[in-house]
Amino acid sequence: MVRRTIYIALGFVFVALGVIGIPTPLLPTTPFLLLAAFFFARSSRRWHDWLMNHSVLSPYITAFRRREGLTPAQKWRIAI
Repeated sequence: MVRRTIYIALGFVFVALGVIGIPTPLLPTTPFLLLAAFFFARSSRRWHDWLMNHSVLSPYITAFRRREGLTPAQKWRIAI
C-alpha cells in the first residue's frame, strides 16, 4: 500500500516534469513521461490508462515505443 502511494506520487512528479519539459528547450520530455508510465503501470491501471490515452502526452511515449523520432509538430513546438 505504501509502495503504491509512493509510485503514484512519483508518477505525478514525472508527469509534471515532462509537461514542464514540453516548452522548455533544455529539459527533456520523453524520459520523464516514460518514467511516469513506468510508475503508473506498477501502481494504478487507471492513471496509466489516462497517461497512455492523453491527447498531448501519449504521442511522446508511443513514438518512443515505436522507435520513431519526433513528429514535425513536436519539432515546431520545440523550435518556437
